[in-house]
Amino acid sequence: MWIYGYIAPEYGFGSNTSTKGDVYSFGILVLEMVTRKRPIDDMFVGGLSLHKWVKNHYQGRVDKVIDSSLVRASRDQSPEVKKMWDVAIGEMIELGILCTQESPSTRPTMLDAADDLDRLKRYLCGDTTATFASSLGISSSTIDDY
Repeated sequence: MWIYGYIAPEYGFGSNTSTKGDVYSFGILVLEMVTRKRPIDDMFVGGLSLHKWVKNHYQGRVDKVIDSSLVRASRDQSPEVKKMWDVAIGEMIELGILCTQESPSTRPTMLDAADDLDRLKRYLCGDTTATFASSLGISSSTIDDY
């Protein structure tokens, strides 16, 4: 079932389906989870997409893009838990941005995305050696702007 908003942009130009399109859809789901905004919400008109909105507003500030109920849920936590929360949400946002780049060739593979999620899980379980550079070595500051 294809739902507009979750479909990779290249499909609108007649490209064949590919695993990179699946990565795009996964990235949209990740962004939807942390923002609680649907990619088909009324606010996304005139070329504005969930990806563009998050990329334009995030700039390393989790509170600028996540749903206010998620911000409230983290307020009363200890400083250690709050830091882990901020890191986890930030990594999810950056993974979502990375997976939803316009060009399929600049998106990670699903295996790369799974590796990033595994590192995040290890971090949340107390592994202090977990690092969060993308599997592809791409940070959100170098992600294409479209």
